[in-house]
Amino acid sequence: MSQVVTYVVSYARTVAASSSSRLHSPVAWSRKSVQEGYYDLEAGETERTPLLYVRDNGRYRAKSLHRANDPNRVHPVALGLMVALLVFLLIGVVIGVYLLLLTVQRPWPVSHPFFLVERPAWWQYPVALEAATLDRLAVTNVIVLHTNSEDCLDQERCVRYLQNTERSCWAARRDHIPYNFLIGGDGVTYEARGWKSQHGFVDLPGRNTTLVVGMIGNFTDRQPAEVQYAELKAFITESIRRLSLSPQYRLHGAVDATRPSRDGTIALYSQLERWPHWNGFVARDQP
Repeated sequence: MSQVVTYVVSYARTVAASSSSRLHSPVAWSRKSVQEGYYDLEAGETERTPLLYVRDNGRYRAKSLHRANDPNRVHPVALGLMVALLVFLLIGVVIGVYLLLLTVQRPWPVSHPFFLVERPAWWQYPVALEAATLDRLAVTNVIVLHTNSEDCLDQERCVRYLQNTERSCWAARRDHIPYNFLIGGDGVTYEARGWKSQHGFVDLPGRNTTLVVGMIGNFTDRQPAEVQYAELKAFITESIRRLSLSPQYRLHGAVDATRPSRDGTIALYSQLERWPHWNGFVARDQP
């Protein structure tokens, strides 16, 4: 009888110890659960894919340690490769544009910087520029002539000349200053009609293929200042860079059709005739 009591007490202690171990262990596994395809939290053996007891509103529930596979999740390595590819692509585009600019033909090395005063800076009046649009991809000619007026050696005088010329042209024929650009004795280019509008000289050819540049001053018997010639070179180079003038452009002077021999010898053209792309004179009805 005493042996039976001892056995019962020993068995009870074993069961109590086993129950206490299961309660304190967060992970349990059952061979039966393997066969039936589910996890048993009350099993007494270790499982392969661990489960955690998570306290939820005073009760425990199981949570897998392994994250679920998200089909929309991008792997960090793949994301890094895509970013690197985009960076290399951007660098390639920048290098390509730079090399393309280097291939643009320049008529000569330019040491004089290009200075431009745009039209709104000197014409601050409500009358907007109204002129036929110039097809810049078709521009192949540059005609240079002088304004046959007083020189301007500073920006104030040059701006005053442009303003007075604009007013007189508008008062006489309701039209704007006819030049595309003018170059002053201060070595600055002044925008008149610009690269986007046709010139306004009715006696000069090629309105849609020509830029007309006026050298401010009277250069019948004397040449312009070197700074004006240098600025003219810079202007031509800038026009090519802006794709507003063909690299195979032709440079012309303008002479009166009734006296070409006289106008062809004016001092303005004595240097231009030695420039690259010089292509002689075009005739006009009036000087």
